[in-house]
Amino acid sequence: MTIMPRLTGLRRALAIILGAQLLFWCAYALIIAGLQPVGTLEEYRLPAARALLASEPAEVGAYAAGLSGPAMLRIPGWQPVVLQPAQASLLSRAETSAGNEWSLTCWGNPCPEAATAYAGPFDRMDEAAGREKFQRFDMVWLVVVTELMMGAALLVLLPVNGFSRLQCVTGLLLISVGIDAWLTTFGAESLPYVWFLLLRYGVEYLMLTLAALAVNAFADWRSREAWAACGCFGVAFVILLGTMIAGVGFATIVPWLDAVALTLLSGYGVLALLRMGRTAPGPAIRVLAILLVALASIGFDLFLLPPPTGFALQASVLAPPLTMFGILFEIALQGHRLNQEAEEARSDLERQVLEQDASLLRSSRLLRHQERLIAIDAERQRLLRDMHDGVGGVLTHLLLDVRENRLTSREIEQGLQSSVDDLRNMASAIDAGNEPIDEALAMFQERMAGRLARSGITLDYRCTLPIPAPSLDARRLLSLYRLLQEGIANSLRHASATRIELAMNPGDDGAILVILSDDGTGFEPERASGAAGEGRGLANIRRRADQMGGRIAIESAPGRGTQLTLAIPTHAAARKA
Repeated sequence: MTIMPRLTGLRRALAIILGAQLLFWCAYALIIAGLQPVGTLEEYRLPAARALLASEPAEVGAYAAGLSGPAMLRIPGWQPVVLQPAQASLLSRAETSAGNEWSLTCWGNPCPEAATAYAGPFDRMDEAAGREKFQRFDMVWLVVVTELMMGAALLVLLPVNGFSRLQCVTGLLLISVGIDAWLTTFGAESLPYVWFLLLRYGVEYLMLTLAALAVNAFADWRSREAWAACGCFGVAFVILLGTMIAGVGFATIVPWLDAVALTLLSGYGVLALLRMGRTAPGPAIRVLAILLVALASIGFDLFLLPPPTGFALQASVLAPPLTMFGILFEIALQGHRLNQEAEEARSDLERQVLEQDASLLRSSRLLRHQERLIAIDAERQRLLRDMHDGVGGVLTHLLLDVRENRLTSREIEQGLQSSVDDLRNMASAIDAGNEPIDEALAMFQERMAGRLARSGITLDYRCTLPIPAPSLDARRLLSLYRLLQEGIANSLRHASATRIELAMNPGDDGAILVILSDDGTGFEPERASGAAGEGRGLANIRRRADQMGGRIAIESAPGRGTQLTLAIPTHAAARKA
C-alpha cells in the first residue's frame, strides 16, 4: 500500500527535475543558435591568414578573441596595432617589413591560452568582436541589471508581504549575485588592485552565506543555523583580511576557502531539503531542481564547453537570471498557497462568526421571550396583589358590614361602585399600557365624565403635550388613575364642586405636568395635614405620586377651590417602561 505512493512521488520528482533541465538547456541552445555566426573564422586565423591579407581588396582588420586586457599585434608588412578585448581594429600597410614572424603581446599580464588572433576583412572581424562583446560583457550587464532590479523590487515590496524573512533574504541574495557578477567581469579594471581582491572574494562568500540563509528561510527558519552561517562568513572574511595584511597571495588560500564553503553549503542544502521534504515535498523538489540546473551549468562550463574558436557563451552566465526566475516563481507559488490558506481561514472564520451570530440571535430572542414571560408573570402577580389588596379588601369589608347590618343601602352602593371603578382602572391600565399618556387620560376622562354628569359635575379635559406624547407602563398608569380617582372623590365628598378640570402640560426637563383642579370650597393644606381624614385622602395621593417617581403639589385656599399638580419625569417613565 505504501510502495505505489512512493513510486508516484519519485516519478513526479524526476519529471520536475528533468523538466527544469530541459527548459534551461533549450533556452541556452536557442541563445547559442541566435549568436552562432554564419561562417567560421578559421581561414582568417593567424598565421595562416597572412597569405590572404596581401590580396584582400577591402579594409583589413584584426581581432583577438579571449583577451583580458590590451595587446600589441605585429604582422609582417603591416603596421603594429593595439587590440582591445572584444574590439576589432583596422590594419594599415607598412612600407617596410620587419621580420617574417607575427606576434601577439599582452600588456601587464601574459596572454590567456585561449587568446586567438584573426586578421581579414574588417566587417567580418567587427562582427566577431561584436558577438564576443555581447557574450562576455553585455550578457554580464544584463545579469547585473536583472539581479539588482529583482532584488531591489523584493526589498521594496517587503511591507506588502508583511516583511517576509524569505523575501528579504532572497532580495539580498539577488543583489549580491549582481554585485559579484560585476566585480568578476569589470572590477579589476575599475577598482584599486589591493582592495579589489578582498572585495571580490568578500562579496563571493557573502553571496554563499545569503544562499545558505535563503535555504534556511525556505526550509522553516532556524535561528541557530542562521547564526552559524553568519559565523562562517565572519571566519572567511577574517582569513581574507589576514591574508592581505600578511602579504600572502590570495591564490594560495582562496581555492581552499572555496572548497570548504561549497562543501558546507552543499551539505547544508541537502540536509535542509531532506528536512523540508518530510513536511513540504513539493517545494523541496522544485528547489532541488533549480539547484541542479545551477550545478549542471557550472559542470558544463568546466568539462564540456570546447575552447572557443570564437567565443562561446558560458552556461553559468545564464544560470543566475534563469534560476532566480525559478526561485521567484517558487516564491510566487508559496505566496499563492499562503493566500489560499488565508482565504480558506477567512472563509472558515466568517462561517464561524455567522454561526456564532445566529446562535447569539437565537439566544437573544429566547432571552427576550423569557424576559417577556417574566414581565407578564410579574404583572399578573402584581395585578393579583392589587385586586386582593384593593377590590378584594373593599368587598370583604362590605360583606362583613352587610352581614352585621352596619351599612345603609347608599353606603353599600358607594362601596360597590368604588370596587367597580378600581376594576375598570386596572383593565384600562392594562389596555393602555405603553400607549401615549394623552390617549390614556382621554379614555379616563370619557369613563368618568358620565358618572360625574349624573351628579351635576362637569369634567373637562385639556392636553397641550407635543405629538407623539410620552407613554407610561401599565403599573404607573394604574397608579395615575388611582391618584386622579382619589382627587375626584375628594372633590365630590368635601369640596361641593360643580366643575373639575383635568389638564396635561409639558414641564421642565421633559417632565409631564398632570393638573387636576376644581371650583369647590377649598381648604387650608397646612391645617389638613395630619387631620383625621387626611390619611385616606391626601396621604393616599402622596403615596401614589411616590410610586410613580413623581412630585405632587397641592394648592388650595378656602373659597378658591383646589389644584393638584403632579410632575412625572419622562426619563423615569422610559427607565421603568
